[in-house]
Amino acid sequence: MRACWAVLLVAALLALAPSARAHRLNEYLQATTLELAPNHLTLHLRLTPGTDVAAQVLAGLDANHDGIFSPTEQHAYAARVQHDLALTLDGRPTPLHLIEAAFPPPRQLTAGLGDIGLTFEAPVPASRTPHHLTLLNQHQPALAAYLVNCLLPRQPGLRVLRQARSFTQARYELTFATASAAPAGTDGNLSLHRADQLAVMRAYFGHGLGHILTGYDHLLFLAALVLGAASLWELVKVISAFTLAHALTLTLAAYQLVQVPEALVEILIAGSIVAVALQNIFWPSAASRGSRLAVAFGFGLVHGLGFASGLLTLLHQLPHEVLLLALLGFSLGLEAGQQLVMLPVFGLRQVLSLPMRSASQPAISFTGLLRLGSMVIAGAGVFYFCRAVAAMV
Repeated sequence: MRACWAVLLVAALLALAPSARAHRLNEYLQATTLELAPNHLTLHLRLTPGTDVAAQVLAGLDANHDGIFSPTEQHAYAARVQHDLALTLDGRPTPLHLIEAAFPPPRQLTAGLGDIGLTFEAPVPASRTPHHLTLLNQHQPALAAYLVNCLLPRQPGLRVLRQARSFTQARYELTFATASAAPAGTDGNLSLHRADQLAVMRAYFGHGLGHILTGYDHLLFLAALVLGAASLWELVKVISAFTLAHALTLTLAAYQLVQVPEALVEILIAGSIVAVALQNIFWPSAASRGSRLAVAFGFGLVHGLGFASGLLTLLHQLPHEVLLLALLGFSLGLEAGQQLVMLPVFGLRQVLSLPMRSASQPAISFTGLLRLGSMVIAGAGVFYFCRAVAAMV
């Protein structure tokens, strides 16, 4: 039975090992921003493919596979995106007109660093009654992560009354007024904030949850912390230090008060995995002392910068007034993901220790098993470290 539990524990740790990339890169981020004007509306689309899906996007863009986006290929791709967007205004289909398109070099797109920028316009007839708009984005749904928002109107007479989104944000609804007077008793700008708060937090909660659950380097670090915690109270203290630290640097980076090269952050995160795993192996007693709190806090600062790399891409070009809500939702998603990983691993650790102790097994049996798990984590960390160094060079 003990051997079975040991195999399960090692298998669980191997599942976290480097079978995939360190961060969430398998999405085609499609961020849409709407801007209202008295007689028209403008849609700004920023399309950012992650490195894991860039080849698929590139294949649909570079039709002749010559490594160059010709004007004809750019126009054809913009037309496909336009075809996949369905805009209705007051129940009537409304045509979109392409007014601007910007494409990065293919090399940047392949590296996950380039943005495709498309700008469309649609007419809005004058009316003293509110308009109802529906936008449906069906471009590359199998790959896409959709985001959509409306900028607060700056011109007098324009009021946003209500926004609604589907869970994936592929469908978006907007009620707005172009007349100088809105419906009685309605404060357009305040309604925007009330309607948006929950939707923004829910969307970014999902992004934070997905980021941590597919961030294998972060998961390995958490697993190493769990293996070194002898009691639930020790785990609470260590994770609190880690959470406080990464929340600090995540916030600073989100507000662009701290900027560290992403390649360097990846190296430091990989190094943190190895360092904590080695502490579990060679100095297990230190894992229950104050030094582990310092280690968790120090490396938490680094992991916060890693979390920020996933968040900053999502926040790019979003209205400043939703930044705090997005940051809060993303952080809550990260914490929920941490709990989904830590509690089962800690529970397995505790269950695994009980039969060994009740059977009067030597303490080295359980300690040896923890060291075996830490060796697996250290090996994965070394792999990430070598890969991050190679990518930086």
